[in-house]
Amino acid sequence: MTFHIVETSSEGVEMLVERASVEPREVIHYTLTHENKTDKEMQGLIIGAPVPEGVSLSLDGNSTSVPATFEVQADLDPELEGLEWSALPAMRKVVEADGTLREEELPIEEVRAVRWSLSEALEAGEIALTTYRVRVN
Repeated sequence: MTFHIVETSSEGVEMLVERASVEPREVIHYTLTHENKTDKEMQGLIIGAPVPEGVSLSLDGNSTSVPATFEVQADLDPELEGLEWSALPAMRKVVEADGTLREEELPIEEVRAVRWSLSEALEAGEIALTTYRVRVN
């Protein structure tokens, strides 16, 4: 896993730069590299990564070099213990004052992790690149 800070030049061109520190509202671009170093294909792979405390997922930065389904993890159902996975747009259940449940779109700030479920096998020697972005709160 590597990371860069997203900067924009005065001409509006986006650049990924290496820096040791970040400021509030800056965007961090993460790149995950997974290589199949075996001599056989690997099926059913899931690539996951955290959304650390102090940042919020940015919806404009996730990508993958291989066919995959992108999902986010959050507390989506108060009747279930722990966190659940969902494709976007993720919906969560909220308990009203009278005890009834209603659904609402999950606030992006509530996402705790991301993952890509690969749709196809990762062939021997093949590399899967996935990226996502977070904004510093």
